[in-house]
Amino acid sequence: MTKKRALFLSVCGAIIFSVAITISVKGFCLIDLICSRSHDDSVAFIFFPTITLFIFSLITYPMQDKIFQSWWRFARIWIPLSMLAILISPSYSHNFIFPIEKGAVAFFSSALFVIISLVQIILTSRKLKRS
Repeated sequence: MTKKRALFLSVCGAIIFSVAITISVKGFCLIDLICSRSHDDSVAFIFFPTITLFIFSLITYPMQDKIFQSWWRFARIWIPLSMLAILISPSYSHNFIFPIEKGAVAFFSSALFVIISLVQIILTSRKLKRS
């Protein structure tokens, strides 16, 4: 995949996230198939990882293509898997000690994505500088 295409996809995901969070905050949800309550943020949580994808697409855009391709091989697997994990996680949890719900899953999957992406970009750039 090219840098431009990855950036375009991440922008599209960020726009979907922005629209979904706006609908959630403002309470504009009128379609029962998309959300079950007026301030439902399930769609926003599912597209939350695309915000970090957008940021790292911008970061890797001016870098060498080998660094981008190395990072993209990781991101193209991680983002759909984290979106799936968010999708199947419950909206509300009754476990007060370790609540597993969409918000927590979205936050931790995005945090792990940021950490792993930074490590991978740094290691790949150091490896290319040595050779």
